[in-house]
Amino acid sequence: MAQDVVSEAEVPAARTVGTLRRLSAGFGTEAQVFVVLAVLLLVFAVAYPSSFATAGNVVNVGRQAGILLVVAVAQMFALVVGGFDLSVAANMAFASTVSALAMTHHHGVVVSAALGVASGAVVGLVNGIAISGFGVSPFVVTLGMLTFLGGFANQLAGGASIAGLPPSFIEYWGSGSWGVIPSAVGIAAVVMVLAWLVLSRLRIGLYIFAVGGGREACRLAGIRVVGVEIAAYTMCGTLAALAGLMLSARVGIGQAGLGQGYDLLSIAAAVIGGVAIGGGTGRLSGVLLGVVFFSVLTTGLNIAAVTEFAQQMIIGVVLVATVLLARTGSLTQRLLPLVHLLTARRHRPGDPA
Repeated sequence: MAQDVVSEAEVPAARTVGTLRRLSAGFGTEAQVFVVLAVLLLVFAVAYPSSFATAGNVVNVGRQAGILLVVAVAQMFALVVGGFDLSVAANMAFASTVSALAMTHHHGVVVSAALGVASGAVVGLVNGIAISGFGVSPFVVTLGMLTFLGGFANQLAGGASIAGLPPSFIEYWGSGSWGVIPSAVGIAAVVMVLAWLVLSRLRIGLYIFAVGGGREACRLAGIRVVGVEIAAYTMCGTLAALAGLMLSARVGIGQAGLGQGYDLLSIAAAVIGGVAIGGGTGRLSGVLLGVVFFSVLTTGLNIAAVTEFAQQMIIGVVLVATVLLARTGSLTQRLLPLVHLLTARRHRPGDPA
């Protein structure tokens, strides 16, 4: 009889716990991001049909998303290996300043772009050496690099914007198109393919995931952990610089303040797409969804005439919510035994109502 009573009490508790397990497992998945994105698209399309749901706006979102996608993929390398990079935005500005100065001194678009990307690779290399080689916190290193690059770029540019960039650079890297494809989208697509090859088909990519999932285990297995982490940060710096050139071409200038906000936005886009903050897991398809989500959100808010300060508040809330949702699964798992106990007590026969 007692066994029957316990079984009856366990039924609703088990149902509640099972529901919580399913809900907690769903947070952060690409499917849920896709659903939220679809709802966001529908809301803006219905509210502003003449301005949001247009071919011109689709192209605009594509250009915006292309730049953010390259930065988010850069950030993904740092996140997956178990760190992060707060200096990506400053790196973008630094690369844009270096390349713009080279162009205005008649070094040619190809050479100038190569100098800009190389400068970003050096920044990433220095970050990696300081973080992995010397064991300094990623927060301290990349925050310090952010401050240093801001001052260095301003010193190089004399505190002014660098205009007069070649039309071919602006056309090919920023505001132009590759046939029917916006140039920013084309560059981002190439970056996605290359990143997929590195992370999925090359040994260094597999090592990046492995080190992020268990640094000590990798060291014991004979993997050169320091070299892997330095490589990840170097790739991050290289792609951040590439994004800086894209943004510079889009706005038509090189500037020490270019790219502000891309640091945290790139982290948010990667995390909301399923890249783990602690490292070891992440998918490029999820990063793409996260980037499209934020690009659609900011474009819709601009069309809705939401002020820049209000947009920053909204994006800040979304960023915090993203991190909380990324941790919801582990938090829910800890609460499940308590929920099970409380639900069982509530449904136990003979208890007071």
